[in-house]
Amino acid sequence: MEIGGLLSSAIESRAAIMQVQNREDEFLRFQEVLERFWESSNELSEAAESHERAQIRKAAEMFESYFLNMMFRNMRSVDFDADGFIPRGNAERVFTEMLDETIADKAATQGGFGLADMLYAQMTQQFNTPRRSD
Repeated sequence: MEIGGLLSSAIESRAAIMQVQNREDEFLRFQEVLERFWESSNELSEAAESHERAQIRKAAEMFESYFLNMMFRNMRSVDFDADGFIPRGNAERVFTEMLDETIADKAATQGGFGLADMLYAQMTQQFNTPRRSD
């Protein structure tokens, strides 16, 4: 075998090795980019999930507040003073409706009957599934 053939064969082998190393470097850079993207997408999805959980909590509390307000309204509709011993005006009706609404709002946001908690738990079950971590 000639030295020229060995030399060209060595040069070709060296070029092939460098090509493989370049591909490995490109792969590592690509892998780093993917990892950074995955980390940033997880941060974004966690922020979006947190925002969505807050929206669901607010909606559940609003529903419980509405439910309690309707319950209070129906309870007040029972007229114990049917013979008109104590006259009631429009202002008193408006005041009691506003009072009932305020009580229902406070009750729903501060524990209430637990209806908001049950709705929240049921509506956020989708978040409790394991997330991809690799």
